[in-house]
Amino acid sequence: MLPCQYKQIFGISCPMCGFQRSFIELLKGNFYESFTMYPAMLPIIITVVVTIAFYIYNRQKLKKVVQVMLLFDLSIMVFTCFLNNLVT
Repeated sequence: MLPCQYKQIFGISCPMCGFQRSFIELLKGNFYESFTMYPAMLPIIITVVVTIAFYIYNRQKLKKVVQVMLLFDLSIMVFTCFLNNLVT
């Protein structure tokens, strides 16, 4: 796997730390392990699917939903990064 350049340079976890391992576990079908490694993985995948639907159907209702989902994903990423750096 690719090492985290952010962690190597600054010595703290970045908001995306754990994404690769979580994605690999998700591909293996290990949903619990994927969630524990990177809790934002499943919401990000759902957001990508809704965003693709937004571009296919071009509906204004989906635009607002995508914006809210992106804010939710970002909040999970920041909170998880904060917790990871607090523990280590």
